[in-house]
Amino acid sequence: MDESSSSGTNLTNSLPSKVTSTTIHNVNVSFEKDYPLTEKFQKQIIKSIARILREIIKDNILNNQMKFLQQDILYYQNIPNISLEDYIYRIYKNTKMNLSTLIISIIYIDRFCENNKYVISMNNIHNLLLTCCLLSLKYNEDKNISSKYYAYVAGVSVITLNNLEFFICIKLNHCFFVEQELYQKYFDYFSKNIKK
Repeated sequence: MDESSSSGTNLTNSLPSKVTSTTIHNVNVSFEKDYPLTEKFQKQIIKSIARILREIIKDNILNNQMKFLQQDILYYQNIPNISLEDYIYRIYKNTKMNLSTLIISIIYIDRFCENNKYVISMNNIHNLLLTCCLLSLKYNEDKNISSKYYAYVAGVSVITLNNLEFFICIKLNHCFFVEQELYQKYFDYFSKNIKK
């Protein structure tokens, strides 16, 4: 694992290299409309995502990655007083996004970290999550959510939200397309990491 991949979420290194026929069926926006996922399963995936992000942040601390931590627009001096799980669920519930959209937002975070050798921490993960969820909503569901409402849900000002969105778009080189196979790997990874 190189320095850039250890800085970010780096989920792909621990994913199976090939999706087999025995993995969970393909889930995307149209599939979710025809076959709604249970609320229990959705919450389990959110828990899985939050736990894995916390583990990555813990690993970044243990591996002395915090010396590379960037204090930019994403950085909170004072860590928000809300758990990752609750924050993800708040955005997920209030925007009524599909589970696939949420998973794609995590792919965006991974892509952002790898492209920019970015270290995630509790000081920046909330802003990363809210911005990547917004971009995923816009690109994958073509949802027209007002900036004022989304900023209220996320707990930031509209100006801050707009600046965050611009910053991430530039750092991602406006690359929002996700291949089906890559999406499937992330979906399977989070599904397999659900705690019983």
